[in-house]
Amino acid sequence: MTTIERVDPAGPVYDEWYAVYRSGHERPFDQPYSYAEQRVNLTPDPYRDAVALLARDADGIAVAAACAELPLRDNREFAYVEVVTSPPRRREGHGSRLLDDLVEQVRAQGRSRLLGEITWGVGEDGEPARRFARRHGFEADLLDAIRELPLPATVPELVLDPDYELRTWRGPCPADLVDEYATLRHLMMQEVPSGEAGLEGEFWDATRVRHDEEQWARQDREAQVTVARHRASGRLAGHTQLVFPSDDEVFQWDTLVLPEHRGHGLGLALKVRTMQAAADLLEGRRRVTTYNAASNAHMIRVNERLGFVQTAWCEEVLRRL
Repeated sequence: MTTIERVDPAGPVYDEWYAVYRSGHERPFDQPYSYAEQRVNLTPDPYRDAVALLARDADGIAVAAACAELPLRDNREFAYVEVVTSPPRRREGHGSRLLDDLVEQVRAQGRSRLLGEITWGVGEDGEPARRFARRHGFEADLLDAIRELPLPATVPELVLDPDYELRTWRGPCPADLVDEYATLRHLMMQEVPSGEAGLEGEFWDATRVRHDEEQWARQDREAQVTVARHRASGRLAGHTQLVFPSDDEVFQWDTLVLPEHRGHGLGLALKVRTMQAAADLLEGRRRVTTYNAASNAHMIRVNERLGFVQTAWCEEVLRRL
C-alpha cells in the first residue's frame, strides 16, 4: 500500500521529502539540487507554481518523492516533472503510484503536456529507464549529452574579434544591460535545439532578472555572467552563465550567441572569459558540468576545446495528456 501526501517546502515534512529526493540521485553524473536550492524551487512565486508529493509505504516510511514546476507567464500548458524512488525501494510500484497522482494534480491545473528527463551513463544501458517512461505514456523528445570538465583546468587563450567587447559580473546585472540581458534570456529557448514539444520562449523582463538574482541568493548560489557586446551597434550579441552552488560543483548553464553574430568565435570567447573571471570561485571545486543537445555540434566543439568530456546521456521525454 502506498499513501501520498502533498509537501509544503516550508514545513517539517520537507526534510523527509528532500532525503528521498537526494538518495535517488546516487549516480556521479546526476547531482541533486541542494537542500536550499530545491526548497526555493518548490516555493511558488509570480513566475511559476510548484507541486511536491511524498509517497509512504504501509509502515509510514518515506519511499518516493515527486515534484512538478508549472510556468505561469509562458508555456502554461506544460508541467516539468520529476519522480525519484529511494534506491532500496525501487520496483515496488511506489514511483508509478506517485507519478499517477502527480499527473492528476497537474491535469487539474490545466496542464496538458508533461516534460521529464531520464539519464544514464556513457556505456550504460538506458533502456530500463526508457521502458519506465514509455509505460507511463512518455515519448522521447530530445537527446542531450552531459559533459564534465575536471578541475583544475587550463583554459585556452582568450581570442576576441575586435568588433566585440566582453563584460562580466557577479551579483546584480548592471542596470545599463538588464533590459537587453532579459531579451537574451527570453530568446534562449527559441535559439537552441528544444525538441518537438512546442515550447515557447520564456517570459523575461528586467523585473524577472532581479527576481532571479534574489532567488539565487536565497539558494546560496553565486554566478559569473558574461555578455558580448557588438561595438558598432552597441547591442548585446550573446551571454553565458557559470553557476556555483554551495557545494563543490559548478554548472555551465545558458550560453547563447544570437544568429546574426555567429561565426566570430563568441561562444568560446564568452566561456573562456567567464572562467578567467571566476578563477577564485573555481579554486577547490571538482568539476564543471554542462548539458548540450546532442545535435548542437557547434557548442559541443566549443566545450571540447575547453576540455569537457562526455559522461552521460539525458533524454527529455514528453507525455501529452
